[in-house]
Amino acid sequence: MLRKQLRLLKSRYHVIAPSEFLAWLERQTPLPRRSILLTCDDALRNTLTDMLPVLREFELQCLFFATAASAEQTPSMLWYEEMYLMLLQARDPIVLEIPELGISINRIAPNEKHSRWWTLVQELSQFDMPSRRRFLDQIQNLLRLPGNWSEPFFSDTTLSSRFLMLDLNGLRQLTASGMTIGAHSCSHPILANMHDELANQEILESRVVLERALGTDIWAFGYPFGNAATVTQRDIRLAKQAGFRCAFMNTGGGFGAKINRFALPRVHVTADMSLAEFEAHVSGFYRNLRRRLFREEELDLVAS
Repeated sequence: MLRKQLRLLKSRYHVIAPSEFLAWLERQTPLPRRSILLTCDDALRNTLTDMLPVLREFELQCLFFATAASAEQTPSMLWYEEMYLMLLQARDPIVLEIPELGISINRIAPNEKHSRWWTLVQELSQFDMPSRRRFLDQIQNLLRLPGNWSEPFFSDTTLSSRFLMLDLNGLRQLTASGMTIGAHSCSHPILANMHDELANQEILESRVVLERALGTDIWAFGYPFGNAATVTQRDIRLAKQAGFRCAFMNTGGGFGAKINRFALPRVHVTADMSLAEFEAHVSGFYRNLRRRLFREEELDLVAS
């Protein structure tokens, strides 16, 4: 599907490099009409194994947002995906008693797993990563999962490509191939649920860690989850104070003169989008239609 999407973009739009976007943003360097900037979040291993070869085939560049965890020597999973995989693997009945979080669940029905998982994501996001790790270990024990439950996600080629983040060597391969790396926080929490000090640490240290590891300027930030429910005006202010030159949301789409450079909107492309849906989103047709039919207003976070 990616190959079809990129073929459509190259035939009908002008796909710009991240450096061209930055020049437009900071120096108002003119861009061609119908310009498109490609971005990708999380820096999973499949960006290197599956996405990079296609990008190179079409001679395109992309801005990849990676967490500070990808600056490590060994790959790991995003903590909230790890937790969801735990819930999927657990046998019924699922009972969770975590007094420290005020969670007491006698039974989680199969159709409740996703909603319960998101509640846990919201609760655990208020803590730093070491504390979250402690809660994840506690949840693993409560779900009666063996210590090696995650081993297939590290050993199976298909699973590891989907669920493991890149390590430092993988990030270096991306940059050596002409791709640009942006920061995606240290550990991908819901920033809005953190107190000021932890939120600032997540944002600022992600830039510092990645710059030190890669020896290059990390000028862009991608907010984890990146919608109005997970990003506040405080987080936008912290991204600016952290030394980034711009920051991206994960909603909306389209950029122009009045845009807030620390809340840049993006079109969220999903794996199950048809090619027609994809073009409706990229072209702005879907966004404009919703505004006319439902009188939707621009998010306060992206209006400037």
